[in-house]
Amino acid sequence: SLGRKEATGYGVIINVREALKELNLNTENTLASIQGFGNVAQYAIELYHQIGGKVICVSCWDQEDKTSYSYRKKEGIGLEELLAITDPYGGIEKNAAKELGYEILPGEAWLEQDVDILIPAAMENQLKKDNIENISDRVKLIAEGANGPTTPEADQYIFDKNIFLIPDLLANAGGVTVSYFEQVQSNMNYFWEREEVLGKLDAKITSAFISVSDFARHNKLNSRIAANVIAVDRVAQACDDRG
Repeated sequence: SLGRKEATGYGVIINVREALKELNLNTENTLASIQGFGNVAQYAIELYHQIGGKVICVSCWDQEDKTSYSYRKKEGIGLEELLAITDPYGGIEKNAAKELGYEILPGEAWLEQDVDILIPAAMENQLKKDNIENISDRVKLIAEGANGPTTPEADQYIFDKNIFLIPDLLANAGGVTVSYFEQVQSNMNYFWEREEVLGKLDAKITSAFISVSDFARHNKLNSRIAANVIAVDRVAQACDDRG
């Protein structure tokens, strides 16, 4: 399907957009830091920039050094200039980045940036007990682009600090949503244009976000539990409906 490649990253930012509305924050006044520079992160940055936000730091794995680095530019990273020096696996060429004016920092530095939004979009178990307290007091929103990036101990800290969390089940659902659209197109034997795919993606993700947010608020639950309750209930109801 057209739109499938960018769907997961775009879905993350559609969720971020809706969360910022709830937080009464203007996107143009927000800064973000992202772990990872693969498909999800790249398209998340693209859409976040389009709606007015600024990313100041990204991290990625360096295949040559067998370690991770964070790349920071306080005035905001340039997506196109970084893509020009990135390998197919999302690894940024360190020396070339330095020549472009990026600070080369340790891999976990992405987590410590003075930003409003953190987007872990790489691996699981990256926000954990021994590093979660390193996040800035400025952070108001965490959107889980990766699967399972937060441990239960870190989850509790995020909840206690009243940081808005968009759980992975919701945040990175854009990819599988467009895979479903692909199945629908196949069944219809009709090919949708990219704008139609992304428009339907926006509608689905926005609806899902509102469902989770409303359920969490009305039942005094955190968003991760709310998302899981809704998901389990829908599967159970579908099984019952199908006999």
